[in-house]
Amino acid sequence: MKLAATTNLQDIQDSSLQSKKVEKKAGKRIGFNYIILRSIKESQKNDVMLCIYIKSLLNFGICVIKEGTYGDTKDKQGRDIKDRLLWQKELHELLQNKVHLPHLLGSFEENGNYYLVLERIRGKSLSKLCKENSKDLRESLITGSKTGMTFLNYLAQITSLLEDLHKSDVIHRDVTAANFMITPSGEVAIIDMELSYSLRQKSPSPPFQLGTYGYMSPEQEAMQPPALEQDTFSLAAIILQVWTGDISPSKFNNLSIKDLSDRVYFFIPDKALADTIIAGLHPDPRQRPSLATMGQAITAYRDDLYKRKLRTNSPSAIFPKEEILETIHHAVDSLASPLLADKEKGWFSANSHVAPNPDKTEINKSWYVSFAKGASGVIYLLSKMHSLNINITKTRPYIDIGLSLIETKYIDRINEVNPGLYYGSSGVAAVLSTAIHEGLVQHQSLYINWISSLLNKENHLLGIQDGIAGQGLAYAICEPFLHQETATVLQNKYVDRLLGLQDKDGSWIRTVENGKKRATRGLAHGVAGITYFLLEFARSHDHKDALTAAYRGLHWLIKKSISNKRSILWKSSSGKDISPWWNEGAPGIALTFIKAYEVLGEEKYKKYAVGALQNQSKNVIDNNLTQYQGLSGLGEVYLEAFKILKNAEWLERAGWIAQVLMHLKKTHSSNCPYWLVDHERQPVADFMSGNSGVIHFLLRYCFLEKIGLPLLSR
Repeated sequence: MKLAATTNLQDIQDSSLQSKKVEKKAGKRIGFNYIILRSIKESQKNDVMLCIYIKSLLNFGICVIKEGTYGDTKDKQGRDIKDRLLWQKELHELLQNKVHLPHLLGSFEENGNYYLVLERIRGKSLSKLCKENSKDLRESLITGSKTGMTFLNYLAQITSLLEDLHKSDVIHRDVTAANFMITPSGEVAIIDMELSYSLRQKSPSPPFQLGTYGYMSPEQEAMQPPALEQDTFSLAAIILQVWTGDISPSKFNNLSIKDLSDRVYFFIPDKALADTIIAGLHPDPRQRPSLATMGQAITAYRDDLYKRKLRTNSPSAIFPKEEILETIHHAVDSLASPLLADKEKGWFSANSHVAPNPDKTEINKSWYVSFAKGASGVIYLLSKMHSLNINITKTRPYIDIGLSLIETKYIDRINEVNPGLYYGSSGVAAVLSTAIHEGLVQHQSLYINWISSLLNKENHLLGIQDGIAGQGLAYAICEPFLHQETATVLQNKYVDRLLGLQDKDGSWIRTVENGKKRATRGLAHGVAGITYFLLEFARSHDHKDALTAAYRGLHWLIKKSISNKRSILWKSSSGKDISPWWNEGAPGIALTFIKAYEVLGEEKYKKYAVGALQNQSKNVIDNNLTQYQGLSGLGEVYLEAFKILKNAEWLERAGWIAQVLMHLKKTHSSNCPYWLVDHERQPVADFMSGNSGVIHFLLRYCFLEKIGLPLLSR
């Protein structure tokens, strides 16, 4: 009892010391001399604000303030964020005239919070610049265009900055693309020193943990003592990130030297530079080159590029279709493993309704049912695999769990569920029809009853993803299992409604914002998707009015298009750039023009399809590998273009994407292949935003004549 009383007293004391973060509201004063302009970053670790400081009539300006609250991110030694910021203050005082980093402008405490005031470095982070230039960054580094030479200069400066830091016996330990600021004049400054370690002072002791996953060396992850080679590993990760057009370095972690070499050679066609990066990422720190050697490799490549001097190409590592098929077969093991599924609950997804897990090694798991995100999408993939005689036996228990989830979350709650194709009941109905058709499931009479219930839902939206155009496509897939007359009546009802709501200019209004009409272009929500459905319906039912409406939708899309040299693109109704992917951008709109050419045979539709597909470079690379807004979805469009337009270029482009995906594949210790499809740390099985969509594209690439567009073709 005495121990408990002591503990409670300590809890009370700690509670009384707890401070609250200041409200990040523009105009709010903190300290005596500072006024908040806006929040830059808010996190559990610490918040960062852009502020005005006013110390006198002649001493004022803009600064950055880091806020540390008592008790936040305590480590095993009881040190919190305040201790980290105090250490950072000490480092800024030590390095102020030796390394280009923000000047220390002061510090203060208020209401139990500690505030570190730093010079504002005007500009953008290297990470942001990579994102902005990701579309053409790799190509520019290969050809030596202005953008490529500029980024090579950035990398040379970053290497030099780290050398200056090491000359002062300081290891940064959080060398990431986000922690280098590029000023408008092109100078590079280093920021975020709080994880740094002084070899001279042997401080802090123990070092603050950990770093940023993907950039951390294996020994830093294992919390071994700080060493200069850890920054070398991180620098190599940054160079690889820049060279791959902003692919997350985490996609290259934990590979054997052979696999790492194959992947780096694939993305970096210059052998000397590739070899330097491979050495920099070596798991054995003794094998890594010095920063000076890495800097020399960058400048030598830059200088030779400027002189147009020939250099040795990297050896090519290309996956034949046999290896892609082998990966697909092994992916069945992944779908039946704890990597992607819980033994009792089935395939999990990242929870959409809670904040990300503070433990960045895990996701907050949830169990969904829809095609896009949930069990139905995985069942759809397995149906297609089963139709090709791929052994999916290991996944049977999870298929059963998925079917039970459909019953409990959709059939038992049929009045509450969304009717949409990708995130609702009509998509689930289409999946069940596919599973029956491909012989994946038994008890057909039960599931046929479910299909009818799932489709018979009122819907006030219009597009493919959530609206009646998507429901119409689902009816087409489910037609063999429905009463023919009922199915035709309902599809005609959808068509009549779309015809009645079509504007005089040929568009459909998706939403009304501030009294203004908004007609969305894209496939998922807009005119392209509705037109796609009408074309498909007109062809299968010889419906002249649907065809006329489709003509008008196509004309509206043509009218709204923008020609740009060889390519054709679209902007939003407010004139802004739109996503360059399947969901809203040119590739999805291209699908509609491909369908128009298939149905109508008119060359002008082929022209617009080709122009839309020319927006991406032939050797496109992106960090996002998904169906919804990434490489897998783009690859599906290329395959459809090859199938309908009969031009080998589109198959070649799809083949390039297949190679990118294979080179970004990771393998679990149980020999299960998987993909980190974006920036996540833990893979998921989802179709539109997970592994199933990647596998489906690879499957379709290998069996194009037997596998169609997911949910868009019967």
